[in-house]
Amino acid sequence: MYCEQYGTWPCQHIIRRVELSTTGVFQLPKASAAVLTVGARVAWDNTAKEVTSPAVGRFPIGVAVEAAGNGAISVAVRLDGIATAAA
Repeated sequence: MYCEQYGTWPCQHIIRRVELSTTGVFQLPKASAAVLTVGARVAWDNTAKEVTSPAVGRFPIGVAVEAAGNGAISVAVRLDGIATAAA
């Protein structure tokens, strides 16, 4: 069967490789109003798609490795590599 979507014969799926990291330090988007100190536990707000302080409904992800005050839009975070459910 000819695959019209990809123009191949026979129809084959395209496989893409993705690189994931669960540990390390990454610059991540931050809630602009959140004030984070060095070493503060941080969480991922999956609705807003940004790092913020831990609270109900947020996913703990690691610690801030730099201070980020009100108005900052990103923060360096050391991911702890532990899979968690929302708090």
